[in-house]
Amino acid sequence: MMKVTLRNLCKYFQQIKAVDGLNLEIAAGEFLALLGPSGCGKTTTLLTIAGFYKPDQGEIYFDEQLVNDLPPRLRNIGMVFQSYALYPHMNVLDNIAFPLKLQKVPKSEWKARAIEIAKLLEIADLLDRKPGQLSGGQQQRVALARALVRNPKLLLLDEPLSNLDAKLRIFMRAELKRLQKELGITTIFVTHDQIEAMTMADRIVVLREGRLQQVGTPDELYDSPANVFVASFIGTPPMNLLDAEIEVGKGDYRVKTSHFSFSLPKEIVAKIKYIPSHGVVLGIRPEDLIIGEGNIRGLVYVVEPLGRDELVTLEAGDMRLKALVPSRLRIGLNDKIEFSFSVERVHLFDKETGKSLYKEA
Repeated sequence: MMKVTLRNLCKYFQQIKAVDGLNLEIAAGEFLALLGPSGCGKTTTLLTIAGFYKPDQGEIYFDEQLVNDLPPRLRNIGMVFQSYALYPHMNVLDNIAFPLKLQKVPKSEWKARAIEIAKLLEIADLLDRKPGQLSGGQQQRVALARALVRNPKLLLLDEPLSNLDAKLRIFMRAELKRLQKELGITTIFVTHDQIEAMTMADRIVVLREGRLQQVGTPDELYDSPANVFVASFIGTPPMNLLDAEIEVGKGDYRVKTSHFSFSLPKEIVAKIKYIPSHGVVLGIRPEDLIIGEGNIRGLVYVVEPLGRDELVTLEAGDMRLKALVPSRLRIGLNDKIEFSFSVERVHLFDKETGKSLYKEA
């Protein structure tokens, strides 16, 4: 296991700041996800850690060793790419053992190690096949076995599940998480899929345009988003975000939107750092909307069945909100309904800066 530390890491491509002043410490044995939309800098960060890119500024440490100038082959890393990059003319055994062959490891040793790792990944019966004879999930396991056969201290995964179908992706999420915990290898996982990050990682790093937005456990990011971007990116379906204002009266903090208003409970008021004069953004998660009760009136704009639940889009004045409700409610298109929401679970953000108004826990 190995600790990884990034200090003011910067990587530029001409005028584009792909990674801009990233500071991060990854604990030994941790499963960390780099999450964000396309172009946010997550793959660039991974490739810079791997040594394929050299930082323009900043430092990368493996434990206490500065590795900025260390070539990739000396960094003791294993890496799995989105494309798997298997050699089509080699069978599975030779693909897995290829890194050991490059190191001139004796045949008896590399063969035994390749078979051992193949058994761990449950592909020992595929050793004589070529990559073209394998399914996507099998190819992914072969690529993972090749990355692990060298006993790396650091495993880097660049969207390794994105080429799999939905059912296999769910299965491999659980398998990867189990394997990482079993082996205890420090792992950095790049993904644009927040469900993958939430279900697999110990902590998630949310990036946007090369800059760190928030780092924390899945629960911390979900329950206490640092800004509007994180709030909208974490959670499926995404959080409802509405323009609002806060009016302060005698012992009362009242949130007003264009269609409804409500008083903030004391526990929310106690968390607020300041009241911006230019307005706020009110955040309400779809699962916190309560259909069929309350004093807010709305019209059902569309209903999207999800099996156990339904995603209902409501029109209330000039606003649209999404609610996640049980299918048994049998809500229909154009139904006029009343609704409310759990006021103790609302989020408030500065409309100008996008930052949360809440004090850090």
